[in-house]
Amino acid sequence: MSALDVAWKDFLDARRSKIVWLAVAIYVGFVGFFMFIQRSQVRFHDTAREGVVSVLAGVATIGSLLIPVVALVVAYLAIAGERETGSIAFLLGLPNTRRDVVVGKFVSRSAVIVLGVACASLVVAVSLLALYPVFPVGTYLVAMGVMALYAVIYVAIAIGISASVASKARAAAVGFGVYVTLNVFTLFVSAGYLVRRLHVDVLGFAEAPMLYRFVSQLLPSEALFQITRTIDVDIAAGSLPPADAPFYVQPEFAPVVLCAWIVAPLAIGYVRFKSADLS
Repeated sequence: MSALDVAWKDFLDARRSKIVWLAVAIYVGFVGFFMFIQRSQVRFHDTAREGVVSVLAGVATIGSLLIPVVALVVAYLAIAGERETGSIAFLLGLPNTRRDVVVGKFVSRSAVIVLGVACASLVVAVSLLALYPVFPVGTYLVAMGVMALYAVIYVAIAIGISASVASKARAAAVGFGVYVTLNVFTLFVSAGYLVRRLHVDVLGFAEAPMLYRFVSQLLPSEALFQITRTIDVDIAAGSLPPADAPFYVQPEFAPVVLCAWIVAPLAIGYVRFKSADLS
């Protein structure tokens, strides 16, 4: 077998999981409900297109909170669950390496979550055609593409966690902690603000606004919105940095941050899984 064989077998197993499809269904249903109740808000904007773009921006904002939950539910047991039940020994008894397991699980669970985002995108498209006066195709494609990439990032984080721990309880606890840290806590205080307090108030250094901006942009959600701002300024709030700002705060650096969020969790999970005692 290979990573692709592991991915195919895991995809077949995941499609039978009720909890996986329940999480996807809740996300898709919430998106459909949001599109339905927001149709009356279009008239409060200057133009119909502006109103529809605002609704799509709302879909993206909701996705930034819900998709991490769905991705973590879909993927956090992928490896830890098999380690706890002992079925991982059977999987590794076949000609599979531990790297094949990590890569295969990441591919299969990414396929599941992207399929869920595709279902939500279909609901959004049908809602736009049936309930809204205009269909901004470019903005729609940007919003749905960003959501799919965002989901894959959190699948990588969940697989990294699942490969790093030996039990379902630990995988759930770490996944919950990661979600709260990256998505809930930052609703109240930004990472850049915390670094500024440490940098200026505690250590006594001079202000360094670009450093604080860089730290804030290390979050997956902010890095994604940086890219979105360069593609479609209508759907993304906030402003672009000055042209003479350092390269690491420019939108062109955001893909590097996103790649790091995919590669680093998988690499850490693989290293810990590779040296783990599975007996």
